[in-house]
Amino acid sequence: MLVRMVLTVFVLVFYSAVCNANPVTFIAEDLPPYHFKNPQGETQGALVDIAKAVLKGTDLTAKFEIMPMARMFQQQQANPNAIMLSLLKTPNRHHQFKWLGKVYFADAYLVSLRSHKDEVIHLNFAKEYKVATIRGYSAQTYLEAQGFTENENLVLVSYYQQLWKMLYKDRIDFVVTNTLTLENELKRSGLDPHLISKRIHLDELPSSLHFAASNQLDSHTAKIISDRLNAIKESGEYQQILNKWQLPMPKKL
Repeated sequence: MLVRMVLTVFVLVFYSAVCNANPVTFIAEDLPPYHFKNPQGETQGALVDIAKAVLKGTDLTAKFEIMPMARMFQQQQANPNAIMLSLLKTPNRHHQFKWLGKVYFADAYLVSLRSHKDEVIHLNFAKEYKVATIRGYSAQTYLEAQGFTENENLVLVSYYQQLWKMLYKDRIDFVVTNTLTLENELKRSGLDPHLISKRIHLDELPSSLHFAASNQLDSHTAKIISDRLNAIKESGEYQQILNKWQLPMPKKL
């Protein structure tokens, strides 16, 4: 019995040391109010707070990094402890990641400037124009599946600031994007949100945002994060964080 107890203590101490020696790295793009860098260079946002609440009371330590979407995928391949703070769960990504739990949702539209006069009632009508999105977004895969082609009618950029400035300068005609943060993105880019019009709601696009880990993430670590995420939803702490950031609750958790 004594030997068993000693072994158990050793395993727990060893695992705790491993967790602290190899912290998980939460990675995300600059997308306020979900995740962004403040003027002091610190990572903030609603989903950052949710991740911190998940880690509270565990032996896990974490750091947070902000980077373009395309680089996030590279980082996750290179670092088995990397976890995306918000990734859309799509059928083609199902086996590429460990899905640790739903954290929020997206609401995608085809948008344009109000000054764009041509009526567009179906996405196919937009093929005669230049449609843009962020490289690495599920919107890229979606648009390509709908027959859009880069260098013809599909434009891919790395940052949302590029996206909106191109639209306002009439270098592109439409943008496919999650509109939950639209007004905030435009204001941060120094642009007038009142000049934008939502044209088509793209309900075929996946809308469920998840913590997404590398398949190489330790299964015990993955379970801790998943269980803790469920726990803060049940306790009400998850809702309190969304209320703090003035974000609506998802219809389904």
